[in-house]
Amino acid sequence: MRAEGRIEGMPGIRGLLFAFWCLDVLAVCAMGNDQAIDTVPRTLSRRKRYLIFPEGSNLQLVFCLTVGTYAKENDVVMGLTAALAWELPSTVDKKVSQLLHRRSRSVMFPKIEALLQSTGLDGKACVLRALCEAAQRDPSDLGNGSLVQELLHAIFTLPTDGGRFERSEDQAYEHAYQAREDCGHLYPTCRYSIYELEF
Repeated sequence: MRAEGRIEGMPGIRGLLFAFWCLDVLAVCAMGNDQAIDTVPRTLSRRKRYLIFPEGSNLQLVFCLTVGTYAKENDVVMGLTAALAWELPSTVDKKVSQLLHRRSRSVMFPKIEALLQSTGLDGKACVLRALCEAAQRDPSDLGNGSLVQELLHAIFTLPTDGGRFERSEDQAYEHAYQAREDCGHLYPTCRYSIYELEF
């Protein structure tokens, strides 16, 4: 009986597949006709749109390292955790197109500085050096680094929209990004380049 049920159900499936095939052929023909009619190239444009989130939403980046060891009597487990959190935008104001990138970075850079400081590095100098190096990176090298290096480059690249940091204490980031001298000599207390780290 099961074999008979499968045989009886097959014509329905075949008909459905044939209907989908016909619709696909019609779609291809319709697209071909539209392209033949519209021979004049058009420039499409629209207002810039922004992605907003519910009030209180945030993005968290958490790194956890757990190391287990065996002792004579008990097991010992040691865990290290580093976390960063960013508030996600819930409203859009009129100045957002000029300030969104710098405003979010003026919140993010001090958090990165504190994270680096907790590892024993000069956090401020390393962030400034990373900004300096991101601005001076050769455009032909873009996309040739590791995934982490390209992410760091994206984080430390400031937009070229003519905007400025609002707060005076954040102007050092702008100056570091505009510097044209050797970044290693400008910030000697930071021993590491974001492009020399092996991930």
